[in-house]
Amino acid sequence: MYLINNEPDAGALLTKLAGSIQDFNESVDLYLNHMKEYEVFNPFRGDVRGSSMGIDKPIPNRFWERLGIRHLVLNAYHSRPEAPEHWHVEIDEERGTAYGWNDIKNDEILEELKALFSRSSIVQFADWANVDGASNFWDGIFYDVIEPLDKRNFEFVFHLGDISKRFVFEVDEILGIIGQYSDYGRVTLVLDNNEADKLWGKLNGIVHDEAVSATRLYGARERYSYIFNTINVDTLVVLYSNRATLFSRGEQSQFGGRSFENIYIPRYGKDFFDAGYRLGMLLQLETAHCIALGQVVSGAYVKNEGWPGSKVLLTYIEDWIEEMSSDR
Repeated sequence: MYLINNEPDAGALLTKLAGSIQDFNESVDLYLNHMKEYEVFNPFRGDVRGSSMGIDKPIPNRFWERLGIRHLVLNAYHSRPEAPEHWHVEIDEERGTAYGWNDIKNDEILEELKALFSRSSIVQFADWANVDGASNFWDGIFYDVIEPLDKRNFEFVFHLGDISKRFVFEVDEILGIIGQYSDYGRVTLVLDNNEADKLWGKLNGIVHDEAVSATRLYGARERYSYIFNTINVDTLVVLYSNRATLFSRGEQSQFGGRSFENIYIPRYGKDFFDAGYRLGMLLQLETAHCIALGQVVSGAYVKNEGWPGSKVLLTYIEDWIEEMSSDR
């Protein structure tokens, strides 16, 4: 692992991660066991109930999928008198189109969402390009839920996905919407390198060419720096097959993965990385540690072909540290 510009000791970085996982191993395992759920309780809070961190009578997954929200991590326990199975997000058969924000919102839904978001620490959104009408939903959630709460300590994690088939005005619109969220918390945008290259090309009126981009590694930093300086986010993370690049205010850093295996698989990689990145946030780690933990969870999954637990993560980190020592 290495960082460009502000370069810490890679071994110290991984040692810090190992110490945090050891100190909170039970909470880490509880989190990892539930990290696929849409609504989940923060296991690092002292008032977690019993051995479960799931939410009583959760909102149907299809509702969250329609809104383009992938994960909502709650800092306070939340229960419902009944499951909201009647919340409709299906196709409007008369119009032949999917319901939009104004079609599905009502007083009950808005009050429930406000109650949930007021208890939330982390809100992770799905790939914008893969959610029909995502801009409409995310704009509506901002003005009808986030802004009225006036809570300013959220952690928002956004993904754009493959924007190559979207019009420039659509991309400009969603980037403006994402930028609004920065008034109410820290905004992180996560892209893989192909997505980042396509976004750069879209913003500059240039057709993306993967073959050309692959031969311009040194130019990549300039392209991604341009993206970061163009949009209103606090952190931009770009994922490669075996490394990650961080752009934040006053810092550009690059994190290499283990030499013998990829830490990122295009189809599933962001899910694994995101799980580790969110875990780092819940452990209240610095951004560099969150990225490293995302790499650890990704790499441990690839190596073990299954969702890892705390023991697997610790073994993976220990092996990584040993490999770095032997390379010196």
